[in-house]
Amino acid sequence: MKFDDEVRKQLDAVVGDEFHPPRQWKATILKWLGAAILAVAAAAIIAAILHNNLTNAEKAAEKAPKRPVTITIVPAR
Repeated sequence: MKFDDEVRKQLDAVVGDEFHPPRQWKATILKWLGAAILAVAAAAIIAAILHNNLTNAEKAAEKAPKRPVTITIVPAR
């Protein structure tokens, strides 16, 4: 423990109490841009799938035979 305290004191004397490495703005911007592109792509894929399924359901409903539906009414007790 004494050695760790000694090393810490020496590092604090050279570096200071806190060390914050310089930010790499190019990498940060590219990460955010990539995330935004992936989010838009995921939203577009979801919208395309929903549109395709809705269109298929509407076409199937048009092709279905038109026949009356029997409804049974049960009186309440």
